[in-house]
Amino acid sequence: MIRKDVKVDALSCCIVIGACAQAGEIDRAEHWLSWMEDNNLQATDRTYNTLVREVAKLGDVERLEKVFARMEAAHVQVTSEMYNMLISSCARKGDIGRAERWLKRMSCAGAAADVATYSALIHSCAKSCNIKRAEFWLQAMEEAGVHANVVTYNSLINACARCGDCKRARAWLKLMEENGVSPNLLTYNTLMNACAKSGDLASAEEWLTSMQKQGVEPDGVSYSTLVHACVTARDAARAETWLEKMIADGSADGERNSFCYNAVVQAWTRQGDAEHASQWLSKAIAAKAEPTAASFSGVISAWQNAGCVDEAEKWIERMRATRLGKRTVSGPRGARCYAQPALQSH
Repeated sequence: MIRKDVKVDALSCCIVIGACAQAGEIDRAEHWLSWMEDNNLQATDRTYNTLVREVAKLGDVERLEKVFARMEAAHVQVTSEMYNMLISSCARKGDIGRAERWLKRMSCAGAAADVATYSALIHSCAKSCNIKRAEFWLQAMEEAGVHANVVTYNSLINACARCGDCKRARAWLKLMEENGVSPNLLTYNTLMNACAKSGDLASAEEWLTSMQKQGVEPDGVSYSTLVHACVTARDAARAETWLEKMIADGSADGERNSFCYNAVVQAWTRQGDAEHASQWLSKAIAAKAEPTAASFSGVISAWQNAGCVDEAEKWIERMRATRLGKRTVSGPRGARCYAQPALQSH
């Protein structure tokens, strides 16, 4: 159209910008927005909303702020939804100060902050392990007449979990229920994580029982949190029990499944129990749970330390039969095996 000197209107440009943005071609979308500005054409609110949403998905706060600046220059009204997307992007980065500054600008612009706005701020505080600031914003939203929902409370409990403050997390659960908000799966998983981080394994286990009593079924995250907590507490037998329950419950899945199997294998090897470690490594292989080099090398070393060279060699051969076999593994008789790395983080 441009090459043939056909007059291009704002609608045509907005269609192109929207298509580019939705395809993830943000540079091209911004190019055509600049072309519109240079040619005195006004983009629609819907076009800006699409661009803001797609840039927000990238988590690029600086770029998002530039889009807001363009909207301000074009005298386009920024909606509460747009502000929420920007504040959420700041929250994902744990940038509390930036999120708070945008809330202030939102208020000055006359856009109403809602539960999504405050929940994003509280999530930002949780990312930074700033419990006091998270609690401040919960109080502020209540004073503003905005009632917290399950997402809000989960973010606050998550802040407690990140700091390993199990007692505070319990207190917020109690207040949550008193305010008529029912905890969900994420709430319980977060509480379990808080207890696990504080080293309170018994309480973490109690939460799994409590959630089941409330009709909330545990998932792979629930069980893997307990497995990780048991391994951290150097209780291989307890970790094994929870992995067995996870398998029986049908909650074993993908990467989390692999983590749990490898965690239990390596927990047993740390205790020098080659037999139990071998049993779980065999189960991991049978379940296609992707055993790690650390698991194989731990089993091999455990058998070597027990003086069972033949068993060690069997596991070297089994390792060679996997995708890990592409790496060089020397035999136990006078040659070196893998050094056992630390257990991968949860």
